[in-house]
Amino acid sequence: MSRAKVIRVFEHQTLKAEPDSAFTLSHFSALEKYGYATKEKYFSVGNKRIKFSNYVGVIQVKNLTIEVLPKADFSECDNAAKNKWHDALISMLKECRLIKLENISNAKLKLRSASILDLYYESFLTETERIVRHGLRKSYRNVSENLKKVKGKILFTEHAQKNFLHKERFFVEHKVYDADTRLNQILLKALLILSSISNNPAFNNRVKKLLLYFEDVQEKNINSSWFDSLQFNRNTERYKEAITLAKLIILRYSPDLKGGREDILAILFDMNVLFENYVYRKLKVLEFNTSIPINRVREQNRIPFWESRGIRADIVIETDKGNFVVDTKWKVLKYDQPSDEDLKQMFVYNLHYNSDLSILLYPKTTQNTSTKKPFRNEEFQSRNCQIAFTDIFNDEGRLYKCLGMRIYSELLQDELL
Repeated sequence: MSRAKVIRVFEHQTLKAEPDSAFTLSHFSALEKYGYATKEKYFSVGNKRIKFSNYVGVIQVKNLTIEVLPKADFSECDNAAKNKWHDALISMLKECRLIKLENISNAKLKLRSASILDLYYESFLTETERIVRHGLRKSYRNVSENLKKVKGKILFTEHAQKNFLHKERFFVEHKVYDADTRLNQILLKALLILSSISNNPAFNNRVKKLLLYFEDVQEKNINSSWFDSLQFNRNTERYKEAITLAKLIILRYSPDLKGGREDILAILFDMNVLFENYVYRKLKVLEFNTSIPINRVREQNRIPFWESRGIRADIVIETDKGNFVVDTKWKVLKYDQPSDEDLKQMFVYNLHYNSDLSILLYPKTTQNTSTKKPFRNEEFQSRNCQIAFTDIFNDEGRLYKCLGMRIYSELLQDELL
């Protein structure tokens, strides 16, 4: 099996199918059906072209892996920019706990230069190998079957129906102790998916070895409801990370959309939500800094607004001097002017969260000439709104590790002094 080709595009960009390119008409045909099946949630379908939306991540179709990268500023779209945003996306996913890299060796982290999808595969296989080394979790389960001897209890209704002409048999129910559990069935399903779609020979060899440990586990059709009822305890906690990754693989997998072997696996995230969660986690650490007068940082705080409707601020910062609302916006703001709708929304946040200041926070681009710009209402002078821009990269082109402190010093410090 040939190794997968990797191409990188930015969100909102268009990928055109051409005969001599890595993205061919056969890839387009498969993604066209996937796009219609998902109601064009992740990308829109045009004439032999795909236009990506605000979702970022990775799509595998046949032998092609497409990385959809975030991009706050389209002034540069060369390979250096793609490498920069490729690493930034991985760091954001790690910070937001959407991918775990701690258990991957430094040598294997070189996979970053290949594909984000490889990192997910590597993480899942590493976690599953760790589980196998300690032994698959076993438990008791009820089994109903026809036997030539009584074992457990006889199910008389089924016995009468099935063994009317076979007096030597008994339809019984009994308990067995084995590894055929729901957790292991989920891992098996994810392994089988990888065995059918992975184009990496090293991964395929590891999958084959792991499947040997699941010979007594049944393959099941697994949907989202399987994961809703899962509960972990101290005996099954070691499965949690592997199950999280398996869930991504299983639920984002769309087999045979074209009727042939053109399976698609898409692991995509809404960049607006990812940026919001990333900023929240960076601000959250400020709670533990005793030199900063912040009491609490809360996210996604929904409160009643009118009848059954509510409003939800992205981030609420609580201090002794009052509350501050931060609403993140992952988009390029032209001329440093927010929309009327956004300003009205922030004014409502000020009233309902009893906030003296609400901030519309955008990633800084080459088009932004200032760090922040206030918008005041003469009638409500104590309820202020401002737009702000923060540079998420340092001088080396990497994400700021202390972004929360940077936002605090640029936007909040003067308000709290």
